[in-house]
Amino acid sequence: MARAQVFQTRIDWSDLDLLGHVNNIAFSRFFQAARVEYCGHVGLEVYRGMTTGPILAASRVQFTAQLFFPGNVRVLTRCKKAGGTSIILEHALYDDGGTLCAFAEDVVVRFDFAAKTKIPLGDAIREKIVSYEASCEGDFPDLAVRNG
Repeated sequence: MARAQVFQTRIDWSDLDLLGHVNNIAFSRFFQAARVEYCGHVGLEVYRGMTTGPILAASRVQFTAQLFFPGNVRVLTRCKKAGGTSIILEHALYDDGGTLCAFAEDVVVRFDFAAKTKIPLGDAIREKIVSYEASCEGDFPDLAVRNG
């Protein structure tokens, strides 16, 4: 089983839809928060005034169960693949009871904002990914059956 970052946050009242479920856009915010934390640990941090950094190129979410307020979520995140200029992150989101409520995949590209072009990840970031995940607490689930 692959090691994964564990990110936890609470469900806020503002995350609900008219039916009392956690709205689907809130899931994206949970994944975003986990993604930003992960990227910060591997050298793809985001801060004001930067000239290069990560951009989200694609995101796909599969919902598997409803979430309700009050409660907390736990998001496990790992790097599925590190390419030439991008990484593919996988996320698995669980409720307080341990139910898998959604999983997602994000493509994050390293980007030069002035030149408006992709740039290589580089060996330093690849090494940080391996080192960071080795130190992580979570075990990422096998989503092969669900991801197809």
